[in-house]
Amino acid sequence: MHRHELTEMIRQGPVRIRMNNGDVWDIPSPEFGIVGDVHAHILHRDDDGVLRGRILSLVAMCSAELLGSVEQ
Repeated sequence: MHRHELTEMIRQGPVRIRMNNGDVWDIPSPEFGIVGDVHAHILHRDDDGVLRGRILSLVAMCSAELLGSVEQ
């Protein structure tokens, strides 16, 4: 995944990211993700509702897709 592509997708959000190990991560809005040169830093809610940070390697991402735009 290229940094600029993922940054633009997160800006448009929400985004679903699929990792090469099978993990799936959703970024509901731009406040929940930021993309660096080699990693994406995201916030997500655990099953018990706790907000946690996660670092995802860009080279380990299989795909990213827009789930739909939020009307503003």
